[in-house]
Amino acid sequence: MRLIRLLQSLFIIGVLFIVISQVTSAEQKSMERIPTSTEEHNWKQSSVNYETLEVGEHKYNYWKNFMKHTRTCHISHRMKTVVYYCDIHNHTKSETILDEVIHSERHRKD
Repeated sequence: MRLIRLLQSLFIIGVLFIVISQVTSAEQKSMERIPTSTEEHNWKQSSVNYETLEVGEHKYNYWKNFMKHTRTCHISHRMKTVVYYCDIHNHTKSETILDEVIHSERHRKD
């Protein structure tokens, strides 16, 4: 009988210990600064990256010495990615834009 009471007491003490440690960790988390949604972001440009992507090709015709010739023009897109960082909220965001369309050959668009 004493053994059962002892085991019950140890079980209750263990449960209380777990509950108290959970409450303590929740209080510590609640004391951390949590930014509100009304605070403005302080976006600062962190980095800029340029990347060239091969996107395709097309054929075009031109005349030379009264003869019609065909060439292939390779098309590339130069992409610009800007990364911003907010030191208030510890957030990042990025913007990717098409900076330039590059044709490998100089030709008239038909």
